[in-house]
Amino acid sequence: MTSEEFRSNPLFLRNQFKSDGVFEMPIICRQNIDLKDVQLIGYDQIKPGDKANEQSFVHFFLDDYKFEVVWNDPEPRLEKLSQYKGVLSPQFSAYYTMPVSLQIYNTFRSRWCGAYLQSKGFTVIPTVYWGQPQSYWYCFDGIEKNSVVALSTLGVKKEKDFFLQGYNEMLRRIEPKAVICYCDPFPEMKGHVIKVDYSKTNNLPHKKTFYGFVDNSCYKAGSTQLLEEPKEVNGHYVIKTGGYVITSGFGGGGGGSRTWGNREALPDHFDRHGNDFGAPNEENYAQQANRFFRSEIAIK
Repeated sequence: MTSEEFRSNPLFLRNQFKSDGVFEMPIICRQNIDLKDVQLIGYDQIKPGDKANEQSFVHFFLDDYKFEVVWNDPEPRLEKLSQYKGVLSPQFSAYYTMPVSLQIYNTFRSRWCGAYLQSKGFTVIPTVYWGQPQSYWYCFDGIEKNSVVALSTLGVKKEKDFFLQGYNEMLRRIEPKAVICYCDPFPEMKGHVIKVDYSKTNNLPHKKTFYGFVDNSCYKAGSTQLLEEPKEVNGHYVIKTGGYVITSGFGGGGGGSRTWGNREALPDHFDRHGNDFGAPNEENYAQQANRFFRSEIAIK
């Protein structure tokens, strides 16, 4: 490749789409979206010939490294993505602790990938996210009014007021036709909100109840309700083990150092169960839950 060819390469310039706002965010055009039975599948779970999930939209609510290829070299990924109903534009991280310049860049990358996939014939739902109020300068650009949008509430419970401030600004700026919400929406979220179940999307047990043990009898955590007779396994009393929550140090066959099996599941569990343990943060919750598990716990 010559220098001239490199400098004119669309993947270098990234300027082939109509843009919006002072930072020239590529525009993801409004599309008609079938909102009946909205289902999502993570980009890290897609595979060729996936008939079981062909009516799902592919989401990118994942760590960035799992989908950087969609930005770096998107064309080879098109065939595998094409078997699904559509895609959400990737959510590259834009944490408020990042430099603003990096937040802007990652917002641009999200819009560019969405516009690129639309140009290839995909149905694309723009993913919207924000940081501090100064991000409102650009974080809603590139999304047409009355679009169906998607967002995630995973891990934002501790920043509820902060989240809702941006959410209300998003409603004012975009006036979305509907909001697809990955994980539980807050009751205060106005508009047509469509919840997508986190457990179902990730093929996890929908309900998980912790059980503790007193005098070899099994009690539901936080209650005095006696449950079924426990069974002794490797010196520990359990009703049923399984799931994905805690993975190390159980019984005689453990001994690992990890306190949480699926790190992507930790923020959601902390949101829902952190107060039960009085945990101030996710790591503390993982440690306490692990100790609870190792001192006679079952997951049902």
